[in-house]
Amino acid sequence: MILLSSSRGSDIAQLLTMLIIFVVVLAASVWVTKWIGNYQKNQYASGNIEVIESARVAPNKWVEIVRVGNKYKVLAVCKDTVTYLGDIDESELKRQETSDKKSFSDVLSKAFSDKEE
Repeated sequence: MILLSSSRGSDIAQLLTMLIIFVVVLAASVWVTKWIGNYQKNQYASGNIEVIESARVAPNKWVEIVRVGNKYKVLAVCKDTVTYLGDIDESELKRQETSDKKSFSDVLSKAFSDKEE
């Protein structure tokens, strides 16, 4: 009987308190992650170097197309080495059309609306 003597109201208050703390910690972690991502993005965003595409050819081995200035280079990237393979003309590249970026809340609301239907 001692275990059952706590009041129901204090149990609900404790649950709500823990839920609020959880939501605050979750929101803070999302905000900090976005802030760090934007900081690192701006740190290296001079605009002169950009990885256009990467393709994995084996474990720890990649072929990458990199834009340096106005020229496009093809590189072989391995665990310990980077090898220059040659230049590629911009007209030879297939550019994918980037779709409008949706926010996470838009994607989440769409997923929930599809689930309800």
